Amino acid sequence: MRTGKLLLRGVIAVALGVGLALPAPPAASAAASGAASAAASGAEAGAASARAQVAEGVDYGKLIDILLAAAEMGRDGVYTPQEINQLIQQVIGAVNGTRVDLLARLNSQLTHEIQAKTEAAVTKVELLQVPWAAGPALNSTHDAAYAAKVHLQTVRDDDDALDAVGRAMITLFTMLETAYLMVDADDGTNLAATQRPYFRQGLEYLIQAMTPDCVDGGVPNAGLYTYTCSYGGKTVRGTYWEGTDTFRIDDDPPLPGPFNRQLVADVLMYDTAQRLAKRALQVLIDRGVGLP
Repeated sequence: MRTGKLLLRGVIAVALGVGLALPAPPAASAAASGAASAAASGAEAGAASARAQVAEGVDYGKLIDILLAAAEMGRDGVYTPQEINQLIQQVIGAVNGTRVDLLARLNSQLTHEIQAKTEAAVTKVELLQVPWAAGPALNSTHDAAYAAKVHLQTVRDDDDALDAVGRAMITLFTMLETAYLMVDADDGTNLAATQRPYFRQGLEYLIQAMTPDCVDGGVPNAGLYTYTCSYGGKTVRGTYWEGTDTFRIDDDPPLPGPFNRQLVADVLMYDTAQRLAKRALQVLIDRGVGLP
């Protein structure tokens, strides 16, 4: 599999220097400081499934599965041709499964530039299987991934646009990871690792930028607490009764506590790029990836 020289040709190394100024994370409130319990996690998944914001059958989570698989395969420091081929097939399936939904999300005045670059990249994903054509596919993906990363800043005030560009960045960097692993396996280089700090930087910025608005309420003296969180035109309300130690998300059945504002925010953001970004970030942190 002699693809390395073709893949490397024309890659613009200066793009590696493109950074994002990451604002300091806000201090966590006491209500949101604890981790959600297993029961709370079940509430998050159950409530979110009823509010699915993606087209039926579209699973962006497969992109994170690829990152996890790549990390597991690389534990011994070596990627076999079989493992590389498996990753390529997985990324082709994941990208083809999300492409229509992703490009539809990017169809706005704010995101047309990224839509064009993303479309150019994702429509070439199958070329990673063809040695003589894989180079242009990698170059297109490289440029689109870094463009999407920087574009997060320009759309941060538009919730839907930020979500769409965030999905594009995660998709493109996952493609980039797979393509560069193929180069590394062929040429003995370490190019995939050079991309990961910039991916982590973009993920951290995205997570911080996609912060829902949450308002506390209720009648604390009577043991009634409410948290109402909104993002992208959608709202989720959680209600907790101290006497029974149970909470309800919107009109869903009551569940046992504990309960906090972060749980309500997580339910709201379950089907957004923020949750994908948190999962992808954890993969990178577990691999020891730092910031550039």
